Amino acid sequence: MLLTPVSSLAADPPQPSWQVGYKATSYSFQTQQTSGEDISHSHRFHALSGSASNLAGGWLTFRGAGRFASDQLNDVNAAEQSKLYTGLLEARFKSGLKAQLGRQFIQAGVTNLTVDGALLNYTLNRTWDLTAYAGAKAPSTREFEVGEFDQDTAAGARAYFRPNRTWKVGVSTGYRESRGLVAERPVGAEVVTSAVRHTRIFGRVAYDLEQERWAKVQAQAQWRRDAHSPVVDFQFIDRRPNIDAASWFSRFTDLERIRIARAAVRHELDNRFGGEFEYLGSFVGDASSSRVGLAVLVPGGRVGYSVRLGDRGEENRFYGELGHRFNPWLHLGAEASVLTYALMSDAPADQDRDLTTLAARARIDLRPGLRVLAEVQSLDNPFYDQDVRFLLGVDVSMARGSSRLGLDRGGWLK
Repeated sequence: MLLTPVSSLAADPPQPSWQVGYKATSYSFQTQQTSGEDISHSHRFHALSGSASNLAGGWLTFRGAGRFASDQLNDVNAAEQSKLYTGLLEARFKSGLKAQLGRQFIQAGVTNLTVDGALLNYTLNRTWDLTAYAGAKAPSTREFEVGEFDQDTAAGARAYFRPNRTWKVGVSTGYRESRGLVAERPVGAEVVTSAVRHTRIFGRVAYDLEQERWAKVQAQAQWRRDAHSPVVDFQFIDRRPNIDAASWFSRFTDLERIRIARAAVRHELDNRFGGEFEYLGSFVGDASSSRVGLAVLVPGGRVGYSVRLGDRGEENRFYGELGHRFNPWLHLGAEASVLTYALMSDAPADQDRDLTTLAARARIDLRPGLRVLAEVQSLDNPFYDQDVRFLLGVDVSMARGSSRLGLDRGGWLK
């Protein structure tokens, strides 16, 4: 028997591949001033996303996503609508080290923000996962301008330890400035475990060293016995209002903590019929508000009712949504909502307000990689007797897959 040398069995370097996505959306509606003059609005957005992978022998990748807006007709005071969400260069090394440079969204323990800068991540045998980053907080408008490194500095680190398959423990820290002043210095710890049978539990605590207070306590759990049993979810959040130490409003130290609790049960049969129940409670000081919802699941949609009571006003809402794919290229859907609300609890009947929302949409897949979305919306509310809006969008995806140039495989060029 002839044996092939191991060296000859080594896989060839991965071939470069690239992907491009384009979405064009036109949103048109008309409003009427108190003088009776009609004003037409037409907002047009062009979203682009793409990546080039396996460059330079397979260790280099570029990813980017952004949105460009046409002139906002008749909205001379409209904020800048062109945005850069992501634009980064990523390098992966065989040692388990990953480096990223550019605009990126970082979610690492107590950090949850978009940064213009660099990130290093090192993974060791799936037991340790270490992350460190530094740069500047990106502009809140996500405009095409680099953050100010001397005014909005951001840095931090996170370490995850996974001793076995059921436990994962992490610690993290962060540092952020705003206009040259220290905004926050959070430190935190978190744990993820599936040690309790059929249950996944997550917990996190965060303390702000700059303002010397507990910023957030968070707990989440999900239970499901098997694929045919109900899913039970529970969430709890206890946090301070998000006010930076550099903000003028940080001098108000007597602000009440915000507590939110949510519990939900959902069960769906194999025939796609089922039901769900949800409770959501919010508590700020002595003020509380609770919402209870119940829905019936049907193939392709659901019909439900919810009621909100408490110190933040009252609300009754009936809603329904339904969608169906009539053939491989056409999907039609509709939704409706009838809501009656009052801004105060136990308000007199003449203070009730009605809000009705109707929408119908069509998603047409003209061919692989080319989709058209059309939607009409109708609103009846206390501000407008008639509010009708039209949405038209086009989604294009190209050349997903590996090839010599990326032009001869995948997407609508196939």
